[in-house]
Amino acid sequence: MSTLIKVAVTAALYLAVFYTIDVGKLWERLQTVRVAWVALGVLVYAGGQWLSAWRWWLLLRPVRLEVPYLRMVGFYFIGMFFNIFLPTIVGGDAVKALLLVRETGAPARSTMSVFMERNVGLFALLAIATAAAFVAPPVDVKGFNLLQLTLLVFAGFVAANLVLANRPAYRLVDYLVALTPLARIRSRAASLYEALVPYREARWRGLIGAAVAQSFLFQAVVILVVFLNANALGLRVPVSALAVFVPLVSLAGMLPVSVNGLGIREALYLLLFGQIGVPPDAAVSMALLYFAVTLAASLPGGVVYALQRGPRSPSKRTS
Repeated sequence: MSTLIKVAVTAALYLAVFYTIDVGKLWERLQTVRVAWVALGVLVYAGGQWLSAWRWWLLLRPVRLEVPYLRMVGFYFIGMFFNIFLPTIVGGDAVKALLLVRETGAPARSTMSVFMERNVGLFALLAIATAAAFVAPPVDVKGFNLLQLTLLVFAGFVAANLVLANRPAYRLVDYLVALTPLARIRSRAASLYEALVPYREARWRGLIGAAVAQSFLFQAVVILVVFLNANALGLRVPVSALAVFVPLVSLAGMLPVSVNGLGIREALYLLLFGQIGVPPDAAVSMALLYFAVTLAASLPGGVVYALQRGPRSPSKRTS
């Protein structure tokens, strides 16, 4: 039933977006797309996924998992492929975790490596958005100043990570959760929390720093892709605005309210880029081109999934 609700929300958002804009102008705009810029965006985005697979591979070391890098690249592209078809853009993370569990036989550590890979990526995404908000064109979204909004989201993210990094804080949250209907998930949360412990060891600080640096590079890649799409449409959009809007759209796409963030992306492009003077048909065209780029870059994952063999290791580890 939840999937049907997401499909309904996606359809409603698209209806609202296409009702708001002139579809004829949208079609005319898309006919002017310079394909070479879009093709370059596909290559750039796919290259960014290789970098992200390297980040994930680095984050296996603290939890003592050993998987060849190219195997991790395959898993990453499979996750990208499933992101296109699962209800949210984090659906592929579940697939990646499952593939790694099959490979290593270590559910908690595999799941935590996927969580950490996503977590350091979110840190870079939010940090870029917050820094760029200081220099971006002034934008108000439904009464919220964009700088205030990004600072609020970033503060919430930091607070959540402080709980994960500090055992007394975690115990306090765990005690509060025990008083709610969520108490049944405490044992599972505890096993995942313990799997996080190795990442807090001092000897891995350099490695975590390298993973964070790579995350900043990947977020720059995503912003570059949107910049290339804007060029494909003949648009000139301030890079500072892209650095704020693109991360915010990515965050919104992770909400489990539509299929793969579809509809949300187009609505936010229309709202945000409209604030800086981008015509409605052009804003929606940018959103559609971004989806086309991610779709094209993700399709190899389907081929990898169809050709993949079973896990290389027969290990029966369960930790």
